[in-house]
Amino acid sequence: MSPLSSPPRVDVTASDFGQFGDPRGTFCLITDEAGLTSVRCLPGEGYERVLHLALPPGQSLGELLAERVPADADVLVACPGRFIGSPAPGELGARRLSVLPAGSTPLTGGHVRYFLQSAARTDVAGQEAAAEEFFERAGASERLLITDDTAGSEAEFDHGVGDCVWNQQAGVLGPGEQQIFPAGKLSVTAAEITVFSPEARLAGLRGTLTLRGWPIVHRHADPADEPEQRRLFEALAPLVSHAVHLEVNGGTIDRVTPAEAGARPAAEALETLLAAQPLYRTVWELGFGINTGTEVMPANCGPNEVHGARHGVLNLGIGVTPTTRFALAFLCPRSSLLTADGTPLLGARKAVRRGRLQRTSSASCGCH
Repeated sequence: MSPLSSPPRVDVTASDFGQFGDPRGTFCLITDEAGLTSVRCLPGEGYERVLHLALPPGQSLGELLAERVPADADVLVACPGRFIGSPAPGELGARRLSVLPAGSTPLTGGHVRYFLQSAARTDVAGQEAAAEEFFERAGASERLLITDDTAGSEAEFDHGVGDCVWNQQAGVLGPGEQQIFPAGKLSVTAAEITVFSPEARLAGLRGTLTLRGWPIVHRHADPADEPEQRRLFEALAPLVSHAVHLEVNGGTIDRVTPAEAGARPAAEALETLLAAQPLYRTVWELGFGINTGTEVMPANCGPNEVHGARHGVLNLGIGVTPTTRFALAFLCPRSSLLTADGTPLLGARKAVRRGRLQRTSSASCGCH
């Protein structure tokens, strides 16, 4: 069944959401009004009860938590069309919080149902192990390489140059912690992920990056930006099938080149954006999707950023709202991330088996 052909109502079980750790006490699902009838949440094993609340228009998540949610509850939030601000530490308290990014891109009810089901299937222990291995091996390598074997492109990232911040949105939450869902994204950003600095950049990144995969165009809270957001996404959509090269020097995009004729509209849209707002020239984030249980939604869909295929997927981020009008992310499923000695850490080259001889088991020796 296609993820977008889900039934009108979906049943989820609270204890299946492994990122909350051991189930205990109260599980609280917060949705919009439509979610009260389209989603049913059962407690499962370990939770004493389930609360299903709607976030009223005009009320912040922090206010709702303080007013109606027990102080030690596990909280899952899925409100399509709403920008959910992170609660202050005093508002969150000891609650464990997971939020579907559902405001910056136009998620449908079908998307929300699918990602609820996907989050319930997430291999949290597997993601935790993958994250530990990734950071250990990346940290031990003096530099990282980003290659696209199909396009013949290569870039180098010396993570010891300048300041950068490594982020993890995967694994088990502790009391007072919050995370996106479905979980499964690692990243390195030019500064703290929540504070955009115009001067910050991934200074150790240089070479050629190849974009070929689903683009994502995030907007901020102003609904007036929706038509331009849709137009920009449609202009970039040829990247699904056609490659564009980015020439990067010191974390700054110097040149955009279509690799083939079909990529020209996307390249032109990027060039126009870079010319209009130089801040888009900064490569703000290298992201690494490690969620191997989610499919790519064929739409402008923010949660696509956690998509990890079978061996992880690289994604590239430029712009940060509201400093820039839009924030763009590009999935690069044909790219690979390698250590300095060429060992695949993540991506397409990791999927290629090496050193394994092919054997036949058919009785074809001709002596029987």
